Parts: sequence; structure tokens; C-alpha cells
Amino acid sequence: MNKTEQHLFEALTEINQWEWLSLPSVRSLVGRHVYFCLANEIMKNVEVRAGQPLKQVLFHPEFTDRAIRMKLREFEKDGLIERLPDDIDKRYRRLVPTQALVDAIHKHAKTLRQTIEKSVYCVDKH
Repeated sequence: MNKTEQHLFEALTEINQWEWLSLPSVRSLVGRHVYFCLANEIMKNVEVRAGQPLKQVLFHPEFTDRAIRMKLREFEKDGLIERLPDDIDKRYRRLVPTQALVDAIHKHAKTLRQTIEKSVYCVDKH
């Protein structure tokens, strides 16, 4: 393992510890999966598109739909998301992030960058 790989692995270990302490929702594998799927959608769209099946956004071959739904309820109870009916078709739900989730994602990204930059030189490619 070269020095860069070693530093990256150390940063990964540190960010994993930060996630455990700062993001209780991601302490389980299902929670981690749901969090990163939602974060990815939120960064692209601000909310999961109305009418888009949640199964498509949150699909994972190892997790049941029930496990994912239960985790979504937990996120809702924790004030991270709101599940609202679609304005046009009431059968669908929109997952709307609360400011708490948006803030958590921004803090997560900032912490990740700071953790990596402590020991690895980073250059934005975009």
C-alpha cells in the first residue's frame, strides 16, 4: 500500500467514525443505504421526483421493501424527510428533505473533504 492509499484509508476510517457519532440514521446497513440514496437524489433534484417509484430510487438487491419502508418511517420520525402526496396523482409520494437532512448532507460532505485534505492533496476536476 503506498502512502496516498494509506492516507485515504485513514481518512475513510476517520469519516466512518464521524458518521457513527454524527448520523445515527446511518448506523445500520439499511439506514446507510437509504441515506446515501436520498442524499444522491437530493443533490440532483432537491426532492425525489413526483411519480418516480421509490423502489427505483431505493432498490437494493439485499434489502426487502419492508426494511426500506421502515427506515423511511424512521427518517420521517427523526425529522429528516417528509412524505407528501403528489399534487397530481395521490397514489404517489414525494420524499421531501427537511432542512435537517440537507444540513446533515452538507456537513457530511464538508467533513469528508476536510478529513481527506488533512493528509491528501486534492484538486477539483470540475
